[in-house]
Amino acid sequence: MSSMSLIEVMQQRSRKFYEYALRALERGDYDMVMFMCEQAAQLRLKALLLRMLGFTPRSHQLRELLGTLLKTIERFGKPELAREVQNFVDEYREDLRALEEAYTGSRYLAGVYEEDASEAVRVVENLFKLIEVIENNVFS
Repeated sequence: MSSMSLIEVMQQRSRKFYEYALRALERGDYDMVMFMCEQAAQLRLKALLLRMLGFTPRSHQLRELLGTLLKTIERFGKPELAREVQNFVDEYREDLRALEEAYTGSRYLAGVYEEDASEAVRVVENLFKLIEVIENNVFS
């Protein structure tokens, strides 16, 4: 599989996880919303990093992936985009932490995520928008 087709597969899977998260939110399956939102965000970030770096970092931590993205954008000479990534991390720091915890907790622990689920969807929506801005500025 070529790296471009792998990027496309990761993007499609990310979108599907997001769409399933929306359905789970409608049904009140909040633990699944959190898990699926985390997976959507992780895959979308990894697809972008694969496109920018030629490889995907092994980390599953969203904040670590965003840190890698920030450094990568700086190397691309795009300080305004780096500020946008940093602003995103600053604004959603607690939500990102909740999503990271949900990566494991929603599957194995008895976590209650009702209040976090709608916010998780919003965070992923805004992450997708940020990634589109980055792609349009770096690859256009």
